[in-house]
Amino acid sequence: MMKDRLKEIFEQTNLIHFEGGRREADYIIKDMDSMAGIVDDEDGLYENMTVRQYLDFFAKLEDTKETLVEAVEQMHLSDLLKTKIGKCTNTEKKRIGIARELLRKPSILLIINPLEEADEKSRKLLLGWMESLAGGNRKLITISHSHRNTCLCPGSHYEIVNGEINCIDKMEASEDSPELPVISKISVTYQEKTFLFNPEEIDYAEAHDGQVYVYVQSERYMGNFKMSELEEKLVHFGFFRCHRSYIVNMQKVTELVKWTRNSYSLKLAKYEKTDIPLSKGKIQKLKSMYEF
Repeated sequence: MMKDRLKEIFEQTNLIHFEGGRREADYIIKDMDSMAGIVDDEDGLYENMTVRQYLDFFAKLEDTKETLVEAVEQMHLSDLLKTKIGKCTNTEKKRIGIARELLRKPSILLIINPLEEADEKSRKLLLGWMESLAGGNRKLITISHSHRNTCLCPGSHYEIVNGEINCIDKMEASEDSPELPVISKISVTYQEKTFLFNPEEIDYAEAHDGQVYVYVQSERYMGNFKMSELEEKLVHFGFFRCHRSYIVNMQKVTELVKWTRNSYSLKLAKYEKTDIPLSKGKIQKLKSMYEF
């Protein structure tokens, strides 16, 4: 069943992003063509080699010396060519792994956790590279542990839960109702205790694995409601449904980050390391509402 669903998804687009763990990654890898390129967290790089030596080795092995310069440029590795791989950061090693697979000229490239531990510069670089592949012949598939990282990647987004594949982008749009009831408190739970918060205390809400979580002062609370129900309660308190999986308190937003032409995220006060995805369909609506 899952195999048929994967085949259906792979036929629809060339940029596909899954939220899943090691088990799901292993399942997809098992079903991949032997010629596919795979960049895995568990890759063992030759850490005593310099980046140039490492990529030269694989270029000779694959007889693709002519593509070496292009692979280095795409992953922005020019400044690292004389550096030993053992001294590179995890994000730089990820980019080295991608460059290595690009040398093989694979029609399908699978990357595990492409944005994990990535700083802002590397994240922008990788997201821009992904977007450049849109509509091309190469199929890019990623699998990320993080829901946010999955949603940030340009393309189609899916989650794998209990062996079933669900489209995260499905039913993205939501209409505001002018006749919503005014409420004063949001009821949530934490460690089997029930808390009541004023709407303005809430920073953002996230839907994940069939559950809705509310964030207040960097603490996560579980809500007994659907995302659409919470949106109806919060829409008149300055909250914005920026993504199917996220609702943000716009009073807490400090920055709109543009990663690529169609990939944006929001930064919130006191959540410097958290990027809240802003889906492509909501960008113009947000711009018109807040006049920027």
